Amino acid sequence: MHTELAPEKSKAGPCIESREKYFLMTVDVDGWPSLLRFYNVAHDFSLADQQVKVEVGASRLLDLFEQHRVFATFFVTGEMAKRHPKMVKSIRQRGHEIACHGLLHLKDEYLATKSEQENRLRKATAIIEQVSGVRPSGFRAPCLRSNQDTFQALLENGYLYDSSIIPAFIPGYYGKLDLNFRPYWLKDSICGRRLVEIPVSVNPLLLVPLSAAWMRNLGEKWVKLGILLNFNMHNPVVLYVHPRDVLTLPGVKGVPWHLYRNVGLSTIRILDGILNYVKNLGASFITGSDMAASLQKCGQ
Repeated sequence: MHTELAPEKSKAGPCIESREKYFLMTVDVDGWPSLLRFYNVAHDFSLADQQVKVEVGASRLLDLFEQHRVFATFFVTGEMAKRHPKMVKSIRQRGHEIACHGLLHLKDEYLATKSEQENRLRKATAIIEQVSGVRPSGFRAPCLRSNQDTFQALLENGYLYDSSIIPAFIPGYYGKLDLNFRPYWLKDSICGRRLVEIPVSVNPLLLVPLSAAWMRNLGEKWVKLGILLNFNMHNPVVLYVHPRDVLTLPGVKGVPWHLYRNVGLSTIRILDGILNYVKNLGASFITGSDMAASLQKCGQ
């Protein structure tokens, strides 16, 4: 039985040129059906949702974060918030940030027309706000796939930051080789307001991601090396996992082998080692909204 004790929150925020070490732990809450959709695997949504219980995975991650007294940012889809409201409320009650991960987590959900993107974003934002009791200020596009219209839609809907860009190019999946490893202001603006981009971290020398399937397949040492290199370059580190990463997954034809490697308790052990490593390096844990707000405070 867990307590409702919230982790200790970092008091300081990162300036771009700060030599402090900052670590942003994030969770993409999109569910097993969205992964089956990505790989065009025919399925019954309700059955697939019950086969891999997103709320159980989220609970395991919440317990781990509580053990380490770490705040995390949970990017939740509107679909998952509507279907699992108790999970979303638990995340919020235990002191973590609730952000938006789109409406349905379709592969090209935020590569559609601007009007379609705006419609989906408004729906997702309203659902998440109604369920969690707080309007999300952060956004991560499904599958890390977005475009310029996405940023405009976010600004028009009052979002503070985006975390959809990863400075690595993975053909057929995601990526953009822009070599921005630190948070920065996007050029788009509305009434003087601009959107902060918080890139997802990669190994800054090899430009290979550190998170999720990469973490599970390349191992804990790979992630620790990437963290150390980023900290040595004075970059904050942004890592993400999914609730399904800490669960046993059913074998489904059409889902690639790398999605199954080291899932379940193996991922919990890897994350436990990484969080201990980050703390031993003297880093501060920070949420996405705190990281974005600090840019304004620092005048960047």
